[in-house]
Amino acid sequence: ELFFDLNTLNYTLHWQLPSVKEWHTTLGANGMQQQNKNKGEELLIPEYRLFDMGLFAHTQRFFKKGTLSGGLRYDYRRLESDAAMEGAEQKFVAQKRNFSNVSASLGYSWELDSALTLKFNVARGFRAPTVAELTSNGTHEGTNRYEYGIPSLLSERSWQFDAGLELSYDHLQIGLSAFYNNISNFIFSQ
Repeated sequence: ELFFDLNTLNYTLHWQLPSVKEWHTTLGANGMQQQNKNKGEELLIPEYRLFDMGLFAHTQRFFKKGTLSGGLRYDYRRLESDAAMEGAEQKFVAQKRNFSNVSASLGYSWELDSALTLKFNVARGFRAPTVAELTSNGTHEGTNRYEYGIPSLLSERSWQFDAGLELSYDHLQIGLSAFYNNISNFIFSQ
């Protein structure tokens, strides 16, 4: 009764640039394209087309006593879902949504001596809502609940900070780290 045909195409391209003055840089793109067709009697999510694309750059610089690492990424998602009726009742309203964001990270690892390393990192993250989070309207037999999507959801965005101290010997490793993550527009089931 609950049957759909999901076709997905994933792609990834990485280009490692030649090292320049100890800078090691990678450029890339990745993403996916999906198309969903409902073929069952019951509908949990509408038929949809999804296009995801991400462009990124990552670079590292090695120093005598440390490593500097940073990255920058742009993401874009386009979702088009179809309206659908269930009997005389409208089950889904057609939607066209676009999501985009720039994410970044910057970190440094400092070797205080041959056994002790200090690390710091700051990052900005992003997650677009899924098709189910935006559009669900039906009984999800796998979770034994009725799910309603929220078409007006915004993307999650986060700031993350972490720091750590690592002591490493041939047969012993001890680490201490602190982590803080603040997420705005957090998406959750209720």
